[in-house]
Amino acid sequence: MKKLIPVILCCAMLLAACGSSADSAPAASESTSAAASSEAASSAETIIGGADGETDIAVSDEANTANLDAAVAAIEAVNPIANPRALDDFSVENELMLTMDNLVGYKGDVTNDQADCGLVFVAQAKDGKVDAVKAELEAYKESLSANDLYAEFADKVALAKDARIVTNGNYVAIVIAGIANPDYAPIDTALETALNF
Repeated sequence: MKKLIPVILCCAMLLAACGSSADSAPAASESTSAAASSEAASSAETIIGGADGETDIAVSDEANTANLDAAVAAIEAVNPIANPRALDDFSVENELMLTMDNLVGYKGDVTNDQADCGLVFVAQAKDGKVDAVKAELEAYKESLSANDLYAEFADKVALAKDARIVTNGNYVAIVIAGIANPDYAPIDTALETALNF
């Protein structure tokens, strides 16, 4: 009997310990789910404003595709791109040499004809990044017009040297006239209104 009492006490202690850990498990899971709920609420707070439920996202953080489409269409109406190729992320980053983190959205076409140089590109920059985007486009323009070694490219180089880079608000545009329409006068007129949103 003396040996049975310690065994019963050990079993009672084990059962008590198991019971308390079982009781603490829901408490731990409740605190974990409470933490997850507060994390979800805090991440929602970065997207949604105060208790009124209105969004707190700045308009400039979302690409205005309607404005980009309208601007490119207006410019291409006077500067049609021969055999156009739509610019994608790879082209924008590696051909135009733009930093993608500076852009909210963009639209544009470049000629896919080796004998031509036509380009229409309009970008919507993030707040405070317009000057950075313009500087990168100026560097791109300079790189195109720096190589005048080959006489067969003289027309293309001359048009690239006259390329227009225009900003208005958060929008930046670069236009290079095509060989078939080398006159920049209608392009300048189109640019005066194309970026006025």
